[in-house]
Amino acid sequence: MPSPTRDTVRFIRGWIGGRHLSERDGSPVTSGSFLETGVAGVRTREVVIGSGTSALHARWYGPRFGRFPAPGWVLLHGVTLPGPDHPAIVRFAAALARSGAVVLVPDIPTWRRLDLDPRPAQTALARAAEQLATDPRVRPGGVVLVGLSFGFPQVLRVGAELARKGFVRGLGGFGSYCRLANTLRFGLTGQFRWRGRTHYLRPDPYGRWVVAANYLHRVPGCEDAECVSRALHRLAVLAGERRILSWDPGYDVAKDDLERSIPAAHRPLFRLFAPPADREPRPDPAREMTGLLADAAHRTHPELAPTGPHGVPPPPVRLLHGRRDHLIPFTETLALERLLRKRADVSATITGLFAHSRESGPTASRIRESAGFFKGLKEMMALQYR
Repeated sequence: MPSPTRDTVRFIRGWIGGRHLSERDGSPVTSGSFLETGVAGVRTREVVIGSGTSALHARWYGPRFGRFPAPGWVLLHGVTLPGPDHPAIVRFAAALARSGAVVLVPDIPTWRRLDLDPRPAQTALARAAEQLATDPRVRPGGVVLVGLSFGFPQVLRVGAELARKGFVRGLGGFGSYCRLANTLRFGLTGQFRWRGRTHYLRPDPYGRWVVAANYLHRVPGCEDAECVSRALHRLAVLAGERRILSWDPGYDVAKDDLERSIPAAHRPLFRLFAPPADREPRPDPAREMTGLLADAAHRTHPELAPTGPHGVPPPPVRLLHGRRDHLIPFTETLALERLLRKRADVSATITGLFAHSRESGPTASRIRESAGFFKGLKEMMALQYR
């Protein structure tokens, strides 16, 4: 009989068993090496959906000794160089397979190039969901569609229509955002609003580097600053290659080299986004840039915003977010919950056990946090039986 509690326990065991995947050195996970997950009881392979220039490459995970048909999950990775081979994605997918599920992780090449265009991800999600939902090894009734980080707004945008067609039964989100402007404000200032007060958490610069690389030269008055966008793109690529936090002083030499490659008139703009590691962006210019950059992003790609309260209602939604997330503040997931509450079955869990894509440091109430996380994860695992 279906048992979300049993599946959650198996997932956690698989997650713990794959801990070494998140503890690798600074070298990136490369395509093909994901096959060496090192998690007992998991089968993995690369698959291709379609052919020719429209072929969609994906990573497939399944239980080595499970029963079929099994629950199906489609995971959408975030904007990172490794893409589907990011250690956190590999670990998550392998843990789901260990719980008894079949998992498909489509590869979004544009996102691996740090191009934020959402449309290729939407197409890939639809094709992967249809492929897995019609697989005889997967339980009929649709799969669970999950977006991690930047990916969840696209899951939300396409999930309702895919559910109407019978391909999707539930949606999940990990560490995502509701309003890009709020996320950018946090990325540039470290500030976020919660319970009527302004709070501060040191932001990971990676997010602002990626967004500025895509849209800074689209801000009115900055059209001639493509050199800054290119320099910030190179900095974000370097962070993806090194896989260490972007505020590490080790990036300062690269920042200095990139600054020298930029015309003098544009260097202050570069330093707004990439100051030395022991400093933060200047507050007033950072606050002004937040709105300008968010507007430029939405003009270029309106799909960046999660679907508003209109159209076909989405299937049940379960959200999780780490309280110590230095890339996207947890308040964004709470805002997503409020946005969806009137038109969907939705719940959100905020946990102190995680940051963005890795475990957080010690917490003062580990037992309580663990209980809350288990409950939220169990609710998400239960989506596969709805």
